[in-house]
Amino acid sequence: MSRAPWLDGELEYRSFGTPGAPRAVLVLRTGDVSTIDPDVRITSGFDVRIVAVGLDAPELEDPPAFGGHTPAGLTVDALRTLLEREALGTTVGVVGERSAGPIAIHLAAAMGDVVDRLAIVGVESPSDPLSRDEHAPLLDGVSAETLIIVGGSGPADAIDAEWYRGRLPSARVEEIHPDDLDTINGHVTLSAVWGSVLAHVAPGAERR
Repeated sequence: MSRAPWLDGELEYRSFGTPGAPRAVLVLRTGDVSTIDPDVRITSGFDVRIVAVGLDAPELEDPPAFGGHTPAGLTVDALRTLLEREALGTTVGVVGERSAGPIAIHLAAAMGDVVDRLAIVGVESPSDPLSRDEHAPLLDGVSAETLIIVGGSGPADAIDAEWYRGRLPSARVEEIHPDDLDTINGHVTLSAVWGSVLAHVAPGAERR
């Protein structure tokens, strides 16, 4: 486990995969498994370096105000600095699961062409009209090809996916049927769809 400065605390992250690989993938999640490889068997089949960052509630606050001095805006700045240190000169894919999804989107917008692929998994759309009005303009700045995955019995559904798809310049949706999810609670999780996600955010990196 490594740590990077953030405000008066630190971001926790772990790197795994192939050191020095020409492509890096930044994975943003919350919870106890946030810095653990989503599926070692799948990751080992790709020539890619993974930087997995664990986020918590304070680091996700006020994401629509990206660009200001909100915790979420400052977290995006810290993640940019982390990538410059850990993956300088590489092409980057960014992944956001559930509540970390908005930060992943904002980071992709902030980094421009450096981030060419984005995937969000089980991410709900903004819950009220004001949040939607504040959030929507940020999506226009995302140039990355985006994969949106929803499904199962989780809170994010096809309506959430279509909200994002209609506002991101280059996006497609995968909706997973509950019967196709190998999970205990039937929720779509990054681990359950890691193969599809990694193939999207690390194109051409699969080992032959």
